[in-house]
Amino acid sequence: MRPPCEVMVKKFLPAVRALVAHALKEEGLEQEKIARMVGVTQAMVSYYLAKKKDGFITSLARFGLSEEEISSMVSELKGAAKASEVYATELLYSYWRTTASSGGACELHRAISGDLTNCDLCMRVMVNRETEKERRKVINAVKEAAQILEASPIFGELIPEVYSNIVYCIENPRSEEDVAAIPGRIIKLKGKAKALMNPEFGASKHLARLVLALRSKNAWVRAALNTRFEPLYLEALKQFVKQVVFLKSYESEDQMFSQLKQLTLEPPIAIVVDPGSKGYEPNIYIVGVEPVELANIAVSASTLWKHRVSGF
Repeated sequence: MRPPCEVMVKKFLPAVRALVAHALKEEGLEQEKIARMVGVTQAMVSYYLAKKKDGFITSLARFGLSEEEISSMVSELKGAAKASEVYATELLYSYWRTTASSGGACELHRAISGDLTNCDLCMRVMVNRETEKERRKVINAVKEAAQILEASPIFGELIPEVYSNIVYCIENPRSEEDVAAIPGRIIKLKGKAKALMNPEFGASKHLARLVLALRSKNAWVRAALNTRFEPLYLEALKQFVKQVVFLKSYESEDQMFSQLKQLTLEPPIAIVVDPGSKGYEPNIYIVGVEPVELANIAVSASTLWKHRVSGF
């Protein structure tokens, strides 16, 4: 038995690590730190850096990747390695699944395994290239939206006790695992919004369920952002979003989601006001198509709200 993951470990991973090491070195990082970030010894980093990048690029080209695709992959992995080991590993596997599912590993797999003429294992088992591209696009959109919230000097004041989050699902989600969000949510730190981690799929339960529930009758809804309930902020939001729906009081979370499933909203953006209940904090939910648009509206409304409460 010679599974295709052997090709990943022996051919794909070393070339990727080497190019990421070169990219990190070009930013001035020390070999010891690079070694920790790419998951090898300092001696191996020294070996990578002693070699020209062209050889590693050629190795990855054998997987059917263009120079542009390799450059983009290395750039993304470099940023991910600097941010989080978990995120970097997830992104690495994303690229590997995309490559393998498109048949990029077949030639090298046959070289180590012999007769695999009729083998289509990777293309059957692993997700296809378009699906993986969509999931990366979703992750990047949530990350951009979170950065917009973090850049605001005001939005942090509107984060509820349960914290905020911003979520975005793939085009045809089947479960909460198809909805990306910020793990640990977005907290208030020194008066400003702060995303605790980079976005991941399956990182939110409540907001993910909210989006999936709304999609029962509103397939256009793919993104959502929650803030604390503040009457003057709601009035500020109405300057940007005309459609506002109030939920009725409820005794359990399941009752709240039952209400959401019955709502009929008009695209492209709506506000759902949750009055809360015993044990449930009131929240404002901004829902729409794109998370970046929701973040921009939330920030713009927060500026207007601040002017009003300050008396300007």
